[in-house]
Amino acid sequence: MSQLLKTEQVLREMKQYNIGILALSEIRWKEDNHHWACVGLMMSPAAYRTTIKWTPINESILFAQLVTSHTKLSVILCYAPTNEADDDVKDSFYETLQAVTKDIPKHDVLCVVGDLNAKVGADCKYSSEVLGPHGLGQINENGALLIDFALSNDLVVGGSLFEHKNVDKYTWTSPDGATRNQIDHFLIARRWRTSLLDVCGYRGADVQSNHMVVIACIQIKLRGQKKT
Repeated sequence: MSQLLKTEQVLREMKQYNIGILALSEIRWKEDNHHWACVGLMMSPAAYRTTIKWTPINESILFAQLVTSHTKLSVILCYAPTNEADDDVKDSFYETLQAVTKDIPKHDVLCVVGDLNAKVGADCKYSSEVLGPHGLGQINENGALLIDFALSNDLVVGGSLFEHKNVDKYTWTSPDGATRNQIDHFLIARRWRTSLLDVCGYRGADVQSNHMVVIACIQIKLRGQKKT
């Protein structure tokens, strides 16, 4: 979100689309005449009650862990450098992301989500272990980095697994409306692939952003925890 976050409006959209966990990238909160850019998660009351960990790693990465009926749901929210960023900036981002990922138990439902600024492309032959047949466009450098990260951590790119019209695959539109790309992604651990029912962009959701709301449907049951 490049505009000041309108909390009430976002909450209405969450309720309308039945979103339990909403990942936000490039948000700006206004506080004491200062604007802060960061990542964040908004949760429904039910999701919040199951949250057992909430760890901001830095401005670009946030980790949260929730309890399900059988295991834990580990969510890593990311805002990656742009494709034009210096290589050392990209390397630093992925080194930090890998450091967070490696400490997550293998049996957790691991999801890596956010604005990865990465185009993974439509050619699943590039990496059939990570990509499905329904990607979009041409891969870029950031896309290759994301695929390498997914390969190293046994993740799959959810948006490439489900058939949708191209207009529902685009996640970002340039300010002048001339360019559209799929750069926001939802990755899930391969062992939990069958729990992922769909990933799709929703053009009707109004969150004051040139990024579409990308909704991933996961079939898991959260288990409530008492807050102390």
